[in-house]
Amino acid sequence: MPIAVGYAWQLRRLGHDGIVVAHIGDGTLGEGLVYESMNFASLLKVPLLLVVENNGVAQSTNTRDVIAGDIASRFAAFDVPVDRREARDPVELSKHFESVVKIVRSGQPYVQILDTFRLMAHSKGDDDRPPELVAAAWQRDYLHQLISDGDPIAVSATTAATIDVDSLAEELEDTEFAPLDDAAVYAQPPQPVCSSPNAFAMNERDYCGSRIGELLNESLVTAMKQHGDLLVIGEDIADPYGGAFKVTRGLSTEFPDRVFSTPIAEAALVGVANGVALAGGRAVAEIMFGDFVTLAVDQIVNQAAKAHFMYGGQVSVPTTIRLPSGGYRGYGPTHSQSLERMFCGVPGLNVVALSRRHHPTRLLNAAIHNDPNPVIFVENKSLYSLKPHTGAPDGFEPIARPIQSDLEYPNLVFSTNPGETADMTIVTYGGLTDMVEAAMEQTILEQETEFDYIVLTQLYPLNAAAIVDSCRETGRLLVIEEATDAYGIGSEVIATVAQQLKTPLKTAKLGALPMPIPNSRRQEELVLPNASSVLNAIADLL
Repeated sequence: MPIAVGYAWQLRRLGHDGIVVAHIGDGTLGEGLVYESMNFASLLKVPLLLVVENNGVAQSTNTRDVIAGDIASRFAAFDVPVDRREARDPVELSKHFESVVKIVRSGQPYVQILDTFRLMAHSKGDDDRPPELVAAAWQRDYLHQLISDGDPIAVSATTAATIDVDSLAEELEDTEFAPLDDAAVYAQPPQPVCSSPNAFAMNERDYCGSRIGELLNESLVTAMKQHGDLLVIGEDIADPYGGAFKVTRGLSTEFPDRVFSTPIAEAALVGVANGVALAGGRAVAEIMFGDFVTLAVDQIVNQAAKAHFMYGGQVSVPTTIRLPSGGYRGYGPTHSQSLERMFCGVPGLNVVALSRRHHPTRLLNAAIHNDPNPVIFVENKSLYSLKPHTGAPDGFEPIARPIQSDLEYPNLVFSTNPGETADMTIVTYGGLTDMVEAAMEQTILEQETEFDYIVLTQLYPLNAAAIVDSCRETGRLLVIEEATDAYGIGSEVIATVAQQLKTPLKTAKLGALPMPIPNSRRQEELVLPNASSVLNAIADLL
């Protein structure tokens, strides 16, 4: 439903006179996303024809038992035309739809409810309807009656269709299976996402003194100027509010037709962005707080991530989903989580994390401009008011690593003593770099410890080559993340490195305590990684 709305919206924006037709069954009327999508369709005035096949059964359940109220009234509430009629006579329906299509083509969403009957089971063995009821429906079926009466057109068409299906089945039996490789899952960019191993590190030469939130805003402005069809959608992102963290401030004033401040409907707003992308456009979807992305998981995991694969590489979904994430701001258990690991391990998604060591503009631009795949772009909320760091941390030197693939967002690699064996490899990402670097600096001063230090850029797919090379020398690996460490990024990093190493390895991981994040700032600091816990983790591993 939301993909259809987004696709229709993009057609309207391009001045295309086509319409989008979406078929749903009456059983889907228990899904909230149906109503989120209808709200979007009505607000945006998109050329969408929604056909509701009202056959009275949702798989094996009578819809009268599970769907309350009147079907037509549900859709009429969105101020769209609704028509309900029998679906029996296709000739009569064809004449009716001639006028309906004209209405939809003018930019008016329309709902057509067709009362029909499902002649077959939903799948193989889930039809408990009385046999005599189904048999009677077969006798009333329009096509069945025509064939029974010997109608030459119906008989000829049915015979031809049967021959075509049999022929196609034989052809497919003799066809080789497609190869299973990354190319089937990820759309390949016309140019690499990144051509330089240090392109995403902030340096003094191109730093203008702005804060990270301001740089992300500048990146969106640049992207919208370069891509005339780029849309930015999200909750409360329009001026004068400009988003919960002001990253979209000014955008709706400069690009009034391309910034949509959406209803509170995370699933629909991501789905609409997916539809825009499938229609050849690009969209940036902002989730106000990363915690709310749980409402949009289906559209991300089952739609955006899989479309390229499901349609044999014929389509791509270049949707960038921005997630303001993380704690340390006293926002409590439902506004402070780091949920990015939910999307790590989903083939077809790229998961990228911004830190204070990254170049915000280049990293976001790479996701929007260069990556033809859906990107989860993680922005720790504590970063917005801070200025990015330039160069390497004090006492460290940057290490350039070769890029492994066109789709890679290279990690940032530093060492206190390049070319020599360090005492420990430390890996982190996101908003924790300042805390981790302060702990390393204190350890260096007190114990003259040498570190290899890696800031992850791409959380998934994970490129652990630099970590493996470092751990082969250091024999110690500590991974620090803001989320709870069970089943997390740290676990994956350690497992990946351990599988590739043939030498002994001591490992440790540090994350939040296994509990919801408290509202109290003092308690929040005890639950999340803090200066003491980072120092203790380093000392324990040493």
